[in-house]
Amino acid sequence: LGFIAPGLELRGGTAQIDGHTTLRAGDRPRPSALRDIRGRVVSYVPQDPGEALDPVLSVGASFAQVVRAHLDSSDAELEARRAALFAGVGLPTDAAFSARRPHELSGGQQQRVAIAIALALEPALIVMDEPTTGLDVSTKHRVVQLVRELARGRSAGILFVSHDLPLLLGLCDRVVVMRHGRFVEEGETTAIRTAPRAEYTRRLLEAVPRIVAPPEPVDGAAILRVRGLEARHGRKRIVAGVDLDVIEGSCTAVIGESGSGKTTLARSIAGIHRQWIGEVRLHDKPLAADVERRSQSDRAALQYVFQSPWGSLNPRRTVGGSIAVAARRLRGTGVRASREAARQMLDRVGLSQDYFDVMPQRLSGGQRQRAALARGLVARPQVLICDEVTSSLDVSVQDEVMSLLEELREQQRMTLLFITHDLALATRLADHTVVLRDGQVVESGATRDVLGHPGHEYTIALVEAMERSWARATPASGSGRAQRP
Repeated sequence: LGFIAPGLELRGGTAQIDGHTTLRAGDRPRPSALRDIRGRVVSYVPQDPGEALDPVLSVGASFAQVVRAHLDSSDAELEARRAALFAGVGLPTDAAFSARRPHELSGGQQQRVAIAIALALEPALIVMDEPTTGLDVSTKHRVVQLVRELARGRSAGILFVSHDLPLLLGLCDRVVVMRHGRFVEEGETTAIRTAPRAEYTRRLLEAVPRIVAPPEPVDGAAILRVRGLEARHGRKRIVAGVDLDVIEGSCTAVIGESGSGKTTLARSIAGIHRQWIGEVRLHDKPLAADVERRSQSDRAALQYVFQSPWGSLNPRRTVGGSIAVAARRLRGTGVRASREAARQMLDRVGLSQDYFDVMPQRLSGGQRQRAALARGLVARPQVLICDEVTSSLDVSVQDEVMSLLEELREQQRMTLLFITHDLALATRLADHTVVLRDGQVVESGATRDVLGHPGHEYTIALVEAMERSWARATPASGSGRAQRP
């Protein structure tokens, strides 16, 4: 793309896209020349949709801005193009949705808008950097179908960067496996899937999460009670009268497709989303609707880890500084004690103390998410709300974070509200599961019952979609086949 991040130095090599040179050692292309080909010749879908969407513009305006920078389109032509692409990635096409700003969408919806914008000008090459991390398996399938159609019907090339092996194995013609900045294996997708040569590739395939027997349901009193929660974005109702009990020391998973209301429900419980009615009780004590009106002890007791780590980390503070500030404000510790707590927590989540003085921009997406998890844990919460916290992690790091959450449950009786679209992660961690569709609970109960013997057609469809996903990552020999709980 011709973009060299601050701190990086190009020592050698070239890059050409459809005859246009975007990268050459010792020669920096003119910014105007790069602007002319970005979007028209090559487009980019970032891992974090916040990097692609202007927070002050509606999503419709962001789409229009990109198209009009390169094409002289009438309003009618522009609207037709937007509606077709929004529909293609599973988004509403009405004017009300187009008028919403990024913060009014779920992370998965933001990502789909970013994908639609990248497809808008039918470029020769689309570079997709973890574009489906916030999407459920059904929506991933729709997006993959759109990508396939684009590549085949419009002679477009796709460079798809991802840690989602089942997705890659079902989408791509060739796969390159990287480790520590080097290629360790490259070949046809079928060969990579059935006969990987590198030990690292084999370990990645073995680490793909699959549905397992879930933990036994925990008995006890509810530490968190939600009654009649209804949430809106403007006039649009997103969550419709949800009741929810979370047992102390348990993990309750909330699953559903992107846009089903999972994140809005979680943010309402945390007091971050303010446009809601109903009742939230912690230890039978009612919590204020707005987090700013809650006491320090209430804020510490109920912590939130965002899907995007930028929701937890200040880009103007070091990683350790953000964690230490949380310790001071929520635990009341002194400066020295809070810094030491931050260092210990960095170790706890798999980042060494060497990252204490590093700015979050210098970390990978997975490293930033672990730092965000450390910030939530340093407050010693009684309930930790995890909103798609593993969606940006590769399968091996994802396994480490899940092991950490399991350890917290076992050793500290940490109570978790686990928002996810990954059914395999729900079965690994959660003893109770709630299925959300269009803001309503359609099924709930013990995870072994809800996902092992789903009763609602929507839950059945989610389970079947996940099973198809595993089939793409399971070697032809059949080893490692997933079983329903």
